[in-house]
Amino acid sequence: MVWSDEYEDYQDYGQDGDLGEIVDESLYSPPFPTVSGTVCLLFGILLSFTLYPSETTPSTMARVAAIGVGIAFLVSVWFDSRLGLRNLFRTDLLCILGLYGLTLAEFLFPQEEFNGMIDPTGTTNALNLVLVGLACLAIGRHLIPPTPVRSRWLILGEISNQTLFWGVVLAAFLAYLYMLMSVQFNPIALIDGMIGPRFSEPWSRERLGGWNSLLIELNLLSYIIPPIAAVVWHRRHTFPSWQFTVITSIFGLVLFQAFAGGTRNVFISHIATFLMSYLLTLPYNNFKNTIVPILIAGFIAVYGSYHMLEFRTMGLRNYLTNEVYASGTTRETLAVDYNLASIAPIIDVFPEKNEFLGTEIIYWSIVRPIPRAFFPSKPEGLSISIEEILDVQGFTVAATYLGESYMMAGWMGVIGMSLFFGALAAWWNRMAMQNQSDYALVVYALGFFAAGITMRSMFWLTTAILPVIALIVFRRLTDRQPT
Repeated sequence: MVWSDEYEDYQDYGQDGDLGEIVDESLYSPPFPTVSGTVCLLFGILLSFTLYPSETTPSTMARVAAIGVGIAFLVSVWFDSRLGLRNLFRTDLLCILGLYGLTLAEFLFPQEEFNGMIDPTGTTNALNLVLVGLACLAIGRHLIPPTPVRSRWLILGEISNQTLFWGVVLAAFLAYLYMLMSVQFNPIALIDGMIGPRFSEPWSRERLGGWNSLLIELNLLSYIIPPIAAVVWHRRHTFPSWQFTVITSIFGLVLFQAFAGGTRNVFISHIATFLMSYLLTLPYNNFKNTIVPILIAGFIAVYGSYHMLEFRTMGLRNYLTNEVYASGTTRETLAVDYNLASIAPIIDVFPEKNEFLGTEIIYWSIVRPIPRAFFPSKPEGLSISIEEILDVQGFTVAATYLGESYMMAGWMGVIGMSLFFGALAAWWNRMAMQNQSDYALVVYALGFFAAGITMRSMFWLTTAILPVIALIVFRRLTDRQPT
């Protein structure tokens, strides 16, 4: 039975006819945020806005906001969960959680170092920006009605185990081709390069890139492997043991590279896409098979992120060889990036010292994934970068999409982009119907990577959706198989 036909029959007769008694409506309805949950979250944001100014130090101001928003978010999740656990497998929830994690979550722990980085005025400006962004994300997700997806490109049929296996092998080959070429296809040298100091790998690209960057960009295909590995895990008894071993090994290599590279958002993205694909393709959800994996994945993400922050400059090899983790020189608290300290100077600079960048932000977001080999006149970056604003050199600084939106058009930019990303997340949620094929749910889960990394920087959106497009195109190319 074709889904679209059955859904239309259900729409026509499900309320009064016999079909409504035999068709489970939840199978044909995407997950969606409840109004009560959103009202609760907005109330918590408003309450935090009124309470944090009474504090005197930047870290305590941020902690009050973190606690208020955090509690409100958990209560809003509880309201949403009353419609079933599967109603929590939503892109908009990841966006809100991601933005909260990038800006406020670290202040649930002591952050005395933060007090020397920013003054109370800057903290106020940055916190206000974050609270407005969170509120608009929450509102924006209600701008798109939770109707099932109807595009034939997004209604994807099932795929055979053999096609799935060879698809993973091909993706891994292309993703690691340039890295293997850089070490003369020596697997030991490949691992050795992964555990070395950051940016010292033999496959490191030039600043502007060239024709070789075309091969480097194929590493994006590695992002499709974790969500597919989750489906393979469910089907493990239907795969030959050697194929299951190969896919599991490739998945392990992807996770190891992300961990050893010290880039936390990549590592967490892989865990999130694997977890979401695993949960979505379960036949049913209960506490044991849903909440327990979420807790385990959360622990791995937090524990791994803590150590990645310590060794991302020196490299995993030096971190383990010199036993830095046991030397007492590691952090005593969990910190992320102190993005509030990056956002505050942006508010000071724009528009008082520099005009808003306007469409330059949008243009750079669009052309960023185009290889310079195809676009020689491609800009090297923005006319004024976040690093220049903060007067730092030698490393990149993120200010989340909120800081970039403010650079674009001030408060209106923040409001507009937050509403847009909330609506975009709600639009993508329409893919997450339980009657979708496992492959379609893998595509949906991979969208979590794009959503999560966009919260860190909206410049990554157009790049992060490329693996999603690759999966859709791959399914269309193999669509000659019966589904």
